[in-house]
Amino acid sequence: MTNAALILATQLFERHPALDDPDIDEILVVESAARFEKLPYHQHKIVLLLAGLRQLVARLDADGRTVRVVRLDEELGFAAGVEHLVREHGIDGLAWMSATDRGVDERMRRLCERLGIRSKVYRDALFLTPAELADAWFAEHPTPIMEDFYRWQRRRTGILMHGERPAGGQWNFDHDNREPLPKGGLDVPPLPELEPDAITAAVIDEVAARFADHPGDARDFNLPVTPADARDWLRVFVAERLGDFGRYEDAMAADEPHLFHSVLTPMLNIGLVTVDEVLEAVLDAEDAPINSVEGFVRQVIGWREYMRGMYRAHPFLESVNELELERELEPWWYDLDGVPDDLPVPVRTVLERVHRHGYAHHIERLMVLGNWFLLSGYAPRSVNDWFLALFVDAYEWVMVPNVMGMSQYADGGLVGTKPYVSGGAYLQRMGRWWPNAQAAKDSPFTDAYWAFLERHEERLAENHRMARPLASMRKRRDG
Repeated sequence: MTNAALILATQLFERHPALDDPDIDEILVVESAARFEKLPYHQHKIVLLLAGLRQLVARLDADGRTVRVVRLDEELGFAAGVEHLVREHGIDGLAWMSATDRGVDERMRRLCERLGIRSKVYRDALFLTPAELADAWFAEHPTPIMEDFYRWQRRRTGILMHGERPAGGQWNFDHDNREPLPKGGLDVPPLPELEPDAITAAVIDEVAARFADHPGDARDFNLPVTPADARDWLRVFVAERLGDFGRYEDAMAADEPHLFHSVLTPMLNIGLVTVDEVLEAVLDAEDAPINSVEGFVRQVIGWREYMRGMYRAHPFLESVNELELERELEPWWYDLDGVPDDLPVPVRTVLERVHRHGYAHHIERLMVLGNWFLLSGYAPRSVNDWFLALFVDAYEWVMVPNVMGMSQYADGGLVGTKPYVSGGAYLQRMGRWWPNAQAAKDSPFTDAYWAFLERHEERLAENHRMARPLASMRKRRDG
């Protein structure tokens, strides 16, 4: 009998559980051409997944493992590729790590049943919280609040706790983490520059040629594709940017796409670096201020795990549309061909660098892009597809609750308790996008904000957190 384990491109752990399973004889890997064509994915995302997968295969080969691979140029879909390997190599039992995105595990089980082979599923190792624990918490909290979940995580794990009390005497330091960059500017350490090895260089060339019509340019790729490089990337963040991360967590700058953010989620969300490794490095940082450490930890054990829990607990989030928005994104969002001249400066700037890097930090995603999409009346599913395609760290489990709930308010307030919309004033305060405050006030962003409030006044009036903005809108309209 031959037992094999399938390793997915989103589960590139250095110590994948299959590698320590004495029952596993062979490793299976499928490079699915159809999967990369499902949406016009950013070339950097394809490079990250494909190079990461091939680097894993090279390491396994060097370790003497038997690895069976379906290559991209074989033009097989994911399920067809797995079936081909099973039949070709006489595999009797198949193991895999539970996938975070919905539907994958069920497809694999059905395939095993159809082929008449045994199946085995390892625990999803992308998260700190076991799925059953998270599911139980969400079952007990039908209207879950992220802060409650975060405090539960802190108490459960003991992270940043002194007995029953939070480190630093308070649960979060949000008040200290909302500063714009100083007017005189600030030196921002650059991200590490990585030199691609032969494997990654070949993937870059292949992606640039095969997916030339996809957003981005594979030749600008600069992310780790091995666990060792991902750990180095983490160490550089802790040494050079963690100290200022908290204070400027919400800041924006037209000429700084990354600021003090870690840019770890592309690697964290596919297992190249683990949650435990990230937490250990950040918690061991001796000189980092508590507001930076806590703010970063909250993103990792709070927000990220909360999004995964919401995704599992509330499948209906995939199809919600509370405000009944129907406008589809125009093609220029994907190819930059014909971007309107009147697109507000912050939206144009962030859009252009998303096309370059496949990345924007969380405030730019929420308060520039998501804000503009919502103000403009775009359909939430259309917005969700765009984020899935354009961002290197985007997968269904994190995008559905983030975009459909938090960003686009399509769930009516389950994930985020109010629409995260603003005019130019907030953006100007946090990023100085316009020459002065009056220019921000007169911008299309501000016009769109007031129009949105007026258009949805009846629905939003039921939300007590919208009372003040709606009162300002009525005063402006009627005054």
